[in-house]
Amino acid sequence: MQPLRLIPPIALLLLCFGVLTPTTGSAKEADAGAFLKALSQDAAVKLGGAGLTEAQKEENFRQMFRAAFDLPAISRFVLGRYWRDASEAQRQDFTAAFEELQMRRFLPQFAKYDDDTIQVDSVQADEASPDVYKVRSRISRPEGEPIAVVWRIRDSGESYMILDIVAEGVSMAISLRHEYAEVAKAKGIDGLIEEMRDKSAQLAAE
Repeated sequence: MQPLRLIPPIALLLLCFGVLTPTTGSAKEADAGAFLKALSQDAAVKLGGAGLTEAQKEENFRQMFRAAFDLPAISRFVLGRYWRDASEAQRQDFTAAFEELQMRRFLPQFAKYDDDTIQVDSVQADEASPDVYKVRSRISRPEGEPIAVVWRIRDSGESYMILDIVAEGVSMAISLRHEYAEVAKAKGIDGLIEEMRDKSAQLAAE
C-alpha cells in the first residue's frame, strides 16, 4: 500500500489532535475554523517542542489521534463493504491496525510544521449534513504554492471531530477506501490487516 502523496502531513496531524467545545448557531462555523488554527498552534508545542524525545512525541501524537479522530466511524467507512463481512474480532483488529499505521506514516514529518502553516479561508455548513462544516484552507509548503485543503468537521454535540480531508480535490477517506478495497479483494480482511501491521513495523524500524 502506497502513502497518499496528495494529502499533506499537517492534514493528518490535525485529524489527530484535540477538540474544542462547540457553541451554538453561526458561532459554530467560526469555531470550526478557529479549531484548526488552535490545533496547529498546540501541535508546534506538543510535537515540535525542543527537548521532546521521540517516545514523547509518539505518545503525544497517539493521544491526539485518539482524542480527535472518530476512529470507529472512519474505520467502517474506509473498510467499506468488507466491514459488513468482518467478524467483531476482525473489526477490532482492523481499527487498531489502521490507527497504528497512520501514526507511523506521518509522525516523523510533523515536527517541521508551525502555527503559520495553515490559513483558514472560509467555513460553511454542509448542506447534506447540518452537523458537519466545510472549512476551506491553504497549507503552506517550504517549496511551491500552498495546497488547497477542505476539512469536513463534525459537531458531535460535545466536541469537534474531523471526518475527512480533501486536498487538491482528493478525499483522504475515499482514497484509503479504494486502497484497502484492492488489498482486501486480493488477500481478504486478514491479509489486509497483516499487510497493515507489516507496514507499521517497517516504519517503526526506520
